[in-house]
Amino acid sequence: MLRNKPVLIFSTAAFLLTEAAIGLWFHLSSGRTVPVLQFISIILACLFCFLFAERKPAYLLTQAALLCTVGADYFLVLAEERAQLPGMIFFSVAQSAYFLRLWLEDPNRTRRIWHLSVRGGLTLIVLTVTVAVLGRPDALALVSMFYYTNLIVNLIFAFIRFRRCGIMAIGFLLFLLCDTLIGLAFIDPYFTIPADSFIHTLIYPGFDLAWAFYLPSQMLLAISLLPERLRNSRTVLL
Repeated sequence: MLRNKPVLIFSTAAFLLTEAAIGLWFHLSSGRTVPVLQFISIILACLFCFLFAERKPAYLLTQAALLCTVGADYFLVLAEERAQLPGMIFFSVAQSAYFLRLWLEDPNRTRRIWHLSVRGGLTLIVLTVTVAVLGRPDALALVSMFYYTNLIVNLIFAFIRFRRCGIMAIGFLLFLLCDTLIGLAFIDPYFTIPADSFIHTLIYPGFDLAWAFYLPSQMLLAISLLPERLRNSRTVLL
């Protein structure tokens, strides 16, 4: 468990710069190099979080979420034949882990009750509407809507406690922007998007806009434990 404040700050700066370099690299690359670099960047975010290792729910849940994100991106990014359903299941578990962290860290009992009520009610409504609109939705549609709904609720409650959860809140916002773009790209089996529409241009802008949001979101979530660790760390001259 790292508690040396200068080392924490230096390590975080090195991590952010390395991720930025990898991000620029894969945006300028092509072919198989792109998914490999993208997957490496997600692994690096997961590994960085180990610097905060301790037997506390906040760390354990965050690390579990990042590990699930690695699992999701294996199926959705690295695998030769992408498997959307396993990927979305991993992402759903990741958002559930973030939910538990937000809920357990909230000291306000009334807000915790509201949190459970809003999350459960909204998830039920969204899944019901999905079934009503699509008729007989496949498992991917249901899991994706469950995941997307819980990401939105995580975003809302992170922003409610922005003073304590600001890094997570911004991370979730970027995550949501990424997944909104990806969701629009995968909506074709259900709805047709005209090639000359604004949404089509937004989905295919000429560069990977989704990853321009996604990688920073994972960087922020990976360092989301840093403020609390810095508050409890000591300054040691090296």
